[in-house]
Formats: sequence, structure tokens, C-alpha cells
Amino acid sequence: MKSTTLGFMGIAMLMLATLQLPAQADPPFGDEMKKNVIQSAISLLHEHYIFPEKVKTIEAALLKKMNSGGYSSLQNPPDFLRELNADLEREGNDHHLNISFNPERVAQIRLDEQNEADGKPEVFTEQMMQRMRYENFRMRKLERLDGNVGYFRFLNFLPLMAAKESMASAMNFIRHSGALILDLRENGGGDAESMNFLLGYFLADGTQTGAWQHREGNRTEKIFVKPDPAVQKIPDDVPVHILVSNRTSSAAEGFAYTLQQYKRATIVGEQTKGEGNPGQLFVLNDFLYIMIPTMEGLNPVTGKGIEGTGVTPDIAVSPGSSLARALLEIYTQWALSSPNPAQKQLAEWLVPALKNELQPNTLSKETAMLLVGEYVGGRRITYEGGSVFFHNSKGKKIRLDYLGNGVFQHPEDRWLRLQMPIDGSPVQSATWFWDDGGTETMEKK
Repeated sequence: MKSTTLGFMGIAMLMLATLQLPAQADPPFGDEMKKNVIQSAISLLHEHYIFPEKVKTIEAALLKKMNSGGYSSLQNPPDFLRELNADLEREGNDHHLNISFNPERVAQIRLDEQNEADGKPEVFTEQMMQRMRYENFRMRKLERLDGNVGYFRFLNFLPLMAAKESMASAMNFIRHSGALILDLRENGGGDAESMNFLLGYFLADGTQTGAWQHREGNRTEKIFVKPDPAVQKIPDDVPVHILVSNRTSSAAEGFAYTLQQYKRATIVGEQTKGEGNPGQLFVLNDFLYIMIPTMEGLNPVTGKGIEGTGVTPDIAVSPGSSLARALLEIYTQWALSSPNPAQKQLAEWLVPALKNELQPNTLSKETAMLLVGEYVGGRRITYEGGSVFFHNSKGKKIRLDYLGNGVFQHPEDRWLRLQMPIDGSPVQSATWFWDDGGTETMEKK
């Protein structure tokens, strides 16, 4: 059975990078092979591409370059594919148009086609299963962050039949979280069925998640959340934040956009790549295949797709700051209104540090010097190179992070901070305080 994909490039490139082939197994990429690859790709585009009116332009550009020797010097397979894919994407204005080198994947596509023709269920080659298991189905990090915030980072939506158990286990681990962060900043897309399965954790059964306008038969296929006993629903009052970047593509974009339009998630980061149309993988030869969008993907809420535009974040920040920004949103809300006293207290403690991480406070030398000196118990505070340092009774030197308003964060013991009075006069004492409310005054000699 051919599975519908919203982009499999991340998986393809991963497998190409990790595939171990002996040198003699490298295929010869001479002019004749390149010609066959280009002509086969053009033929498949004419037959399957959702935008047939674009194919003549693509065909003319590729053949002109090929006939003028534009690909002749590219004997190395990666160099040839990089050039050819750049031409395909540019002429089609479609990031999904890509040819990939992966003998393992080619064998799987052929097996899928044969099973579909014979009416047999989907199965995976042993090589594919070994690779997916080795990659832990592209799941990278699962964690409980401070205050019971669930964090899940994964790099692709692998085929559901293979990845379902691991995906469900990951969701079960974080389903009792007070808030969720799904990190899709490096997610390159993948299987549409897996995407829809994950949407089922956040949307009611029967919710329409997409509409696919097929080229074949000019028919519209509506996609809905299906009931599944493996899915333990995430309660609607659990806030969800999805981290995205310009590397977030395809199925990952579709997932984020769907939850955004249903007001079920806040999207944090930068504009995504803009690969919105589902398609299929077609074999070119024993080691190459091409991804071709065969339908147009439309959102049921907006009636629009994200092809060429991507997902616009609700909170626009750089990818490197998006996790801190999502946490700041969560903790700020908890600090204001959490009914759990412990959660509220922790959130109030964490908010200043996150604000400082996103927009660091500065401390003038004049103010810092008011704090400098010898303190009882063999402790000292010094100012060096623009930073304040605490020297404990054992002589250990620790640089303190300034959070503003006379407050310093201990960088190792995150539950400990130092408060100095700011009144323009030399400090006579400073107070250590803990996240649980405890304090200790440190007198200056």
C-alpha cells in the first residue's frame, strides 16, 4: 500500500548519511544515467504532479540544461542530485520536488507497490525496520521540565505501522503534564497517517483535520481524527506550545497549522518552510526515488493551504530562544492563576530567570562596587571583567548571573539567589533566599 507522505526528505537524507555501502557499490552517474533519471522524472511529473501546468516549464528547463552539458561535470552522485533538485525546486517553485538516493527506501517503495497490487497489507523490509529501530523512530528527547511541563522533541513522522507503539509510549509519558511543549524545530515531515494519529491526542474524534484535492479524478478527500484505543486524550485545559523554525517542514507544518487554527496550540518560533501538499514516492531506478505532490492540502478551518507560505507563528522569536519563550508563557500564566500553590510559587521563581535569559539585564560597575567586599564567615564578593563573583568559605569562586532589581542568580544551585539593597550607599548586608521562601542574611565585615 502506498502511504501518503507530506515530505520524507528528512528521513531520506538521514538514511543516505548513515548508509554504509562499499566503494564498488557506488552507481556510475554518467551522462546516459543522468539522462535516464531526468527523463523518468519528467515522465512521472506529467503523470502525477498536482500542478500539471508547471511540468512543461520544468521539462524545458531541465532538458535545456542537460542538452547543453549543464550536468556533465557532476560525476559525484550527491553533487548531481543537489544541482538537479535545486533546478526542480526553482522551476516548480515547490520544495517538495526532490530526488533522493536511498536503495533501502527504493526497495521499500517497490514492496509497497507490489503489496498494493496484490491486495496485501503494508509490511517493511528488514533493512528498513532495522534502520527505523536504530533511529528510535526519529524520536530524540522526552522530558519532564520544572513544574511538570512535558517536553517532546522528534525529527520526523515515520510510518504509523512502525512508529505507533513508540509514539504512543512517548505521549503516555507526558499526558499528565500541566503543559506541553512539542519541539518541531528540526522536524522534516513524513507520514500523513502518523501526523493525523498525533493530532488525535489533542482534537476530538471525528474532527476534520484536512481536505486533499487529488489530481486523479479531481476528487476531494476529507481527513478526520479516527477513534483509536491507543490514544489517551490530552485534556483541553492543558496548554500546548509548538516550537517551529524555517527547517520545520511538510507534515510537521501541517500538524502545527491544524492545531493553531483550531486554537489548540500556540506556535512559537519563526515562519516555517512552506511545504504543504501531500504526495507519493516514485522509483526512478534501483537507488533513486522522487517525491511528487499528487494532491493539494487544504485546512478545514481556513480553506487554505500552507504551500509556499508556511505557518506564521503566534509568537515570533529566533529558534534558539523559542523554548525559553514558550516556558515564559507557561510560567507567567501559572504565576498569575495556578490553583496549585507549589506550582504557582515555582513559576514565580522561574519567570525572572527566563526574562533575563531572553533579554539579559546589565549591572553598572558603580552599583556592583557597592556590593563588593569581605563578608562574615570567610566569604567575599568581587567584581571582575564586568561580572560579580561570590567566593564561598571554601574558596570556591562562582560567577553570579544578574537578574535585575539587585537580584543575582546562583548559576549552579538554581534554587538559590542573592538580593542586595539598591539605595546608592555601600551594602552592609545581602540576603540569600531560596525558592521555598527560606532566607539567610550575609553581613559585610
